[in-house]
Amino acid sequence: MQYEPTVTRTITHLLSTLRVIITVLVLDLIHKNFVTMFSSMRAWQSCGRTNLAATLAAAVLLVQLITVQSVPVSVNKGRSSFTIGNCVWVVDRPCPDSDIRFYLFTRSNPDDRQYIHIDESWEKSNLSSSYFNPSHPVKVIIHGYNADMFLTPLINMKGEYLSRGNYNLIFVDWSDLAHGPCYPSAVHNTRHVGTCIGQMINRIIDAGTDNVHLIGFSLGAQVTNYVSTTVRPFRIRRITGLDPAMPLFITAAADDKLDPSDAEFVDVIHTNALVQGKIERCGHVDFYVNGGIMQPGCWGSGQNPMACSHHRAPDYYAESIRSLTGFWGWSCQSYVYYLLGFCPQNERQIVAGEDCPTGTEGMFMITTNAASPFAIGRWTGFSIPQKKDSALHKHGLSRDPFISDIDQWGKLDGSFNNVDQFPTPYSQDPNHASDDEWPYFNHVGTKQLTREHIRKILEQDKSRYNGDRSPSIASNTLATVAPTSPSPTGNEVDEDRFYLEDLRRRLQQKEASVMQQYSMPMFNAL
Repeated sequence: MQYEPTVTRTITHLLSTLRVIITVLVLDLIHKNFVTMFSSMRAWQSCGRTNLAATLAAAVLLVQLITVQSVPVSVNKGRSSFTIGNCVWVVDRPCPDSDIRFYLFTRSNPDDRQYIHIDESWEKSNLSSSYFNPSHPVKVIIHGYNADMFLTPLINMKGEYLSRGNYNLIFVDWSDLAHGPCYPSAVHNTRHVGTCIGQMINRIIDAGTDNVHLIGFSLGAQVTNYVSTTVRPFRIRRITGLDPAMPLFITAAADDKLDPSDAEFVDVIHTNALVQGKIERCGHVDFYVNGGIMQPGCWGSGQNPMACSHHRAPDYYAESIRSLTGFWGWSCQSYVYYLLGFCPQNERQIVAGEDCPTGTEGMFMITTNAASPFAIGRWTGFSIPQKKDSALHKHGLSRDPFISDIDQWGKLDGSFNNVDQFPTPYSQDPNHASDDEWPYFNHVGTKQLTREHIRKILEQDKSRYNGDRSPSIASNTLATVAPTSPSPTGNEVDEDRFYLEDLRRRLQQKEASVMQQYSMPMFNAL
């Protein structure tokens, strides 16, 4: 690799000069702060904390400036890029670029990737001599920062798609421009990567197909924006953003980040919002899984819960490709409503993932299991934020209903983010296993509920309905409410079934009465 010595020396001198200027300014700041702090006791009392913080910050910066080693800077004249340390910043490279590679998988080569050369014309590209079949849908899978195309969830997508049907799966490997710890340069390079992927999409269009679906994970989801810009006026059919990257994209303009204008249909899955992923809506339809911030099952085995939650987005999507259960989300007006607990599960449900229906719009919340298989299917019963199985499931109840007996403020705590952390009914913290219960009745936790407990409740309810007030039960339980319809005559099994169904009806009535309180004008203004 040949470097331009004059440009290299110029950049090095500029950096050295900048370091000297900053050092002088820092020394002046330290001097002024110390003079202000110790000039009088009154001055120390009035602004000592502020000055001390500024002084310490300046001192730390000074130490860094003094001890920092010279950063190697090189300019690659032939490829129009420069390197600071080991971080590559692309300036004006043409496409194709050897740092951006495309690999094809089909049912004809499910395990042996085929390199696809893309150039400025169809004749110079090798799509025509590859396994590419224009009659099959095209899925373009783009990895994110500090990763490559062999990221486990992405490879799992390959297996799921090829087991489902015939697809052209094109994996983009731009790891040479996205490696750590060079996140700022990786963000800078997304425009160039999107341009080169756009060139590849144009060659696919030349092949006679427009059935293109871009799937981007993390920073790869932001790359899709530039792909869309490159291929205009052609409109990409679908873009799926898997927890689109947040850092350095919070204040980015619409032309520099994924948004609904980038494709005919944009669907987004959020799993680590406010940390590595974006909290704001990015698509026509946005799915917030388990609250969208932290994912259940990501706290154990010494793993990083943030990274685990971030990577759950492609995990969920890979499972959705062939899942018979499906990731069904219920509608919610806004994330603010959700945080306040005003988005109970409801009948308006949409499936997320591969089979998300195009044309869907809105925001939807999804609940999953803590481990694979993650999908739990449609909601068909009670509006409950909890996700753990209990003995009640063995007795005909699809979800534990008795959490509805908590007052509305306790319910808000329980539904906050749908994340299994404190304060919620359940804890997944391995250090607090003893807290892993929620007492629905006096001194009875979910792990201890049996058929006998259910029978006891029904017997107490029947005796109370017949005028026998003993034995007593806590006044705050749902069993204190009289049945809504007369009991049928018949054997004991029929009566138990009747009272269990009656219990369901009363739970639903209680849920409806609680939700009426949420429809007050003060909440409608949010």
